[in-house]
Amino acid sequence: MDRIGSLPNDVICHILSFLTTKEAGLTSILSKRWRNLFTLVPSLDIDDSVFLIPEEGKRERDGILESFMDFVDRVLALQGDTHIKKFSLKCKTGIDTDRVNLWICNVLQRGVKSLELVLDFLEVFLSAFPVLEEFHMADIQWPQMDESVSSQSLRKLTIYASGFRDFRNPKSISFDTPNLVYLEYSDYVAADYPKVNLPDLAEAVLDLKLNGHDILLIRAPNDEDDVSLRLRNVWKLITGLRNVQRLIISAETLEVLSLFCESMPVFNNLKSLHIICDADLGWQAMPVLLRNCPHVETLVLEGLLHYVTDKCGDVCDCISREDKGRSLLSCPVKKLEIREFQGTVREKEMIRHFLESFPCLDEMEVYADDQNATNLEVNRIFKIIAHKVDEEEVSTKTVLLLYGKLFSESMSQTQMEEISSQFTPRNNKNKYDFFYILHGAPPPTQEMSQDLKEQLDAAKTKLAELNEEYKERQRVHDAMFDGIVDQNTMIASALKARQSAAESEASNDQEKKRDFGALFEIMAYLSPDFATALTATWD
Repeated sequence: MDRIGSLPNDVICHILSFLTTKEAGLTSILSKRWRNLFTLVPSLDIDDSVFLIPEEGKRERDGILESFMDFVDRVLALQGDTHIKKFSLKCKTGIDTDRVNLWICNVLQRGVKSLELVLDFLEVFLSAFPVLEEFHMADIQWPQMDESVSSQSLRKLTIYASGFRDFRNPKSISFDTPNLVYLEYSDYVAADYPKVNLPDLAEAVLDLKLNGHDILLIRAPNDEDDVSLRLRNVWKLITGLRNVQRLIISAETLEVLSLFCESMPVFNNLKSLHIICDADLGWQAMPVLLRNCPHVETLVLEGLLHYVTDKCGDVCDCISREDKGRSLLSCPVKKLEIREFQGTVREKEMIRHFLESFPCLDEMEVYADDQNATNLEVNRIFKIIAHKVDEEEVSTKTVLLLYGKLFSESMSQTQMEEISSQFTPRNNKNKYDFFYILHGAPPPTQEMSQDLKEQLDAAKTKLAELNEEYKERQRVHDAMFDGIVDQNTMIASALKARQSAAESEASNDQEKKRDFGALFEIMAYLSPDFATALTATWD
């Protein structure tokens, strides 16, 4: 210890920085010099877990919590206004949130460079950043407690929860963010959403995850079963999104929405609706959702294949029945975009159904699945565009996409009619022009003529001869140069000085040219033959 004690304070503080703040604090009992030395460490690592697991015979938990908070207060007070590099704080429940807020503000005011916070209370974290506008949380694992995201300044919020299918649902989550304009929320459904204050929300991406066999129970709901009770408050979250203008929802979210179709809010401001679909998940909530979007203009369906039920209504033509409802006929969608199209018969029939049923549809774009070639007769098709027309006769056109440029390419009339017939409405009420965007095939390689091959070989031979001639001249000049340098100390000294100048950062191109010119004049004076030969080579 004497050897360590004799070291300068800066060195000792550097050694202490590798310890936790509690471990560094224990050195204060060594001597008077060490009493407050640990407070000079520019990095603090504070973890309440090392305080909250006391040895047998220690004080009760409440007393330990108070001791922990007093310890942190003392450390920060002794440091004063000194600069701090890193502050790591790990706090569980039971800590006074107001004091945690003061700790965070303290290190922020002192210009902390690295801030690591592991807190079980979001509200405390956000309150420490009064002007924070964008907040991203990933791999969240909620404790069994009430959480609240509350901020007056926040404008963009992203939350990604982690876990697995049997992961427990969070207890409750509130969103009190009146100025939020963008929300991306991927999480297991919470038991409750007590407050959802999102009046200015413009865009939302919603991915509500389900546990285990919840999906099967949702399709056969029972007011008394566990799923209905556990998910019954999700309507509060959806209602809080009612002012959104652009909405993206996952396939699981669409399944969850089917639990409260009767209480689904009206999205009066919604202009763009994007639904991600899954072949194993249903569209039971789709009819109500479309009816409750009275001003939607763009509908994006990422995939058409879904789990078929008798509750899909008129949004799909999978089950034939007389009265399916009027959700499509009353929908004001002007543009329909379909992605991940695989070219199956079922998908083609659904597209035809949409073209027949949407009364205001002016444009449709269908994108082929990048992972699977479409089953269309022309397998190079990757995009289909349909434009509504008023004329009696419709037309079909093909566009070839080749290396990022568009070129017109004709298809046979038979091909165009056969492909178009798979989508053309049968009711003759809605008529569309079809355009097909194709993947361009690379141009075929052309055989090189014999004359061209001979010319190319002759050019290569001539180039090789010139290269060898140049190398030979270079060898002669180098030999003459070395001989002159060996016989003249003045030139050797000039070369050495030139080399030093070249290595210096202060030497620029203009100086190099000037030095080389002076050196050449010396060599020309001492060896006129060499200068004449070198000049002839340059000419």
